[in-house]
Amino acid sequence: MNKRAVGCELIVFVTQWGLMLIGFGILTKFVAPLNFLNPSLSLGLYFDAAAKGLIALILSVTWLLIWDRQVRIYFHKTRKIESSRQKPSAVFQ
Repeated sequence: MNKRAVGCELIVFVTQWGLMLIGFGILTKFVAPLNFLNPSLSLGLYFDAAAKGLIALILSVTWLLIWDRQVRIYFHKTRKIESSRQKPSAVFQ
C-alpha cells in the first residue's frame, strides 16, 4: 500500500474521531443541561428535547461537511498525482 495514502486516511480518521468526541463533549457539558423552555408547559419537555436534537443534528452535519472536504481534498490530490505519472503518449492513445 501507498504510505502517503495510508497517512492521509489516518489523518482524516483521527480528525473525524476528534471532532466527534468534541461534539459529544459539547452536547453533554453545554447543551444537555440547558432548559430552553419551561418544563411545566404541556409540551415544554418535547420542544426542549426537539431543540437539543436539532443542535445535535447541526453538529453532525457540520462534522459531515468537514469530513467531505477532507476526503475531496485527498482524492483531488490523488487524481492530480496519478495523472502526472502517466506518460504523455498514453494519454493520446
